Amino acid sequence: MALEYKQRESDGSMGEQIKVGNGETPGETIERLEKEKQLLTAQNKALGERMEFMEDLIAEIAIKVYE
Repeated sequence: MALEYKQRESDGSMGEQIKVGNGETPGETIERLEKEKQLLTAQNKALGERMEFMEDLIAEIAIKVYE
């Protein structure tokens, strides 16, 4: 895990955050996981819809075969 710190500027204000070390900060990890969750949710929904389509298709084929 990376650490972050802010260095004080010459005017007394706090500067931008500086990352120290390798890896992700907790904020970066949260952002990455939220994006991954959105992608996985969309993939899960698409697979569910495809499965329903395949089930309907198999049912229609079975009806045609047994007519």
